[in-house]
Amino acid sequence: TPARQARESQLDSAYEECKKLTSEYAKTFFLATLAMEPLQAKATWAIYAWCRRVDEIVDGPKADPNPETQRKLLEEWMARLDSMWSDRGGQAGLDSFDLAFKDMLQQYPGSDIEPYRDMIRGMQMDIDDRRYETWEELYLYCYRVAATVGLMTLPVMGTAKGVGVDDARTPAVALGIALQITNILRDVGEDARDRGRIYLPIEDLKRFGVTERSRNGGAVDENYRNLMKFEIARARQYYKEAEEGIALLAPGAQLPVAVAAELYKGILDELEKNDYDNFNKRAFLSREQV
Repeated sequence: TPARQARESQLDSAYEECKKLTSEYAKTFFLATLAMEPLQAKATWAIYAWCRRVDEIVDGPKADPNPETQRKLLEEWMARLDSMWSDRGGQAGLDSFDLAFKDMLQQYPGSDIEPYRDMIRGMQMDIDDRRYETWEELYLYCYRVAATVGLMTLPVMGTAKGVGVDDARTPAVALGIALQITNILRDVGEDARDRGRIYLPIEDLKRFGVTERSRNGGAVDENYRNLMKFEIARARQYYKEAEEGIALLAPGAQLPVAVAAELYKGILDELEKNDYDNFNKRAFLSREQV
């Protein structure tokens, strides 16, 4: 019917916008989605676009600098999520990203709302906590802003025969933690300079004798290199845990997840090649390495 064709055309362009957003802002992640089945890739772009838009409320170039406004916007986003999830209000007030997101939820009815709520809570932590005293505190942040993505995409990826979604949760979370530690290590200089933020646990800085002053000054000495070696080893441990769980995923999902892990692990290798200087150099992969 013409109405159905119009809806399909609208959805196609909505997913295309999600794809464009993903390729623009998450190049490494986007490369991994190209190894997916087309339906899975589309769903993953819709999930990424949703996550990106939450992040923009706090960290985007157009973000309102007022923390109270940010909190209010996040509360509104939570209400919008609940409304879309329960399908209240139909399509009223929804933009193309929302349409793709709602369609994804219909395609994958096994999706759970809690990881999405947790991501919004993670963004609230970004407003409140400029410092993390312990690894436990940083772990919670990493879980909320990154490991949740693994849980969001798990119903899309699917599991191997005889494996329940719950069995695959632990490695999915481990991969999210590994990716976020990698992002934090890659962006140390940028975060300190542009945002006045240090994500690394204060207890780790103290343990290796790295002061916040030397940190903000970009001094890369032996103490700092030892701190980086410690954090890289921690990230690699989580990658190992994640990779052990790849076999639990549906056969078609194993390659893209392995690709994502390998690409991000390459950033840690680059950081080592840069002699642990992530303050003055940003470790990233060239197209040749990819």
